Amino acid sequence: MPTAEKVINEIYLLPMKEREKVARHIIEFGIKGIHHDLPEILDVREWQDEIAKKPFNLKQASEYLGVSSVTLRRWIKTGKISAYRVGRAYTFEVMDLKRFKKDHLIKEVAKRL
Repeated sequence: MPTAEKVINEIYLLPMKEREKVARHIIEFGIKGIHHDLPEILDVREWQDEIAKKPFNLKQASEYLGVSSVTLRRWIKTGKISAYRVGRAYTFEVMDLKRFKKDHLIKEVAKRL
């Protein structure tokens, strides 16, 4: 019988397009479920809350926002975005990043119109 770890390892061996399909199916199954009588096995809200508890480092935050780490450091220095400094490393609260991304995207779209 395959274990979850074995299945995940097999997924990582797939080409990127196939991995994306698997991820979409897993998320869709978790949201919609196979049948209305079956319990939902993937609680997206709980999953997001769990991710939001762990702060992002500079690399994760820059990937999430879609900017370079240099740009993100510049935004920290100018006060455009907040971060915590632990030694030489920056950490970011996920919910702060989420709000920033939402506000930033709204402003960018407004500028284009």
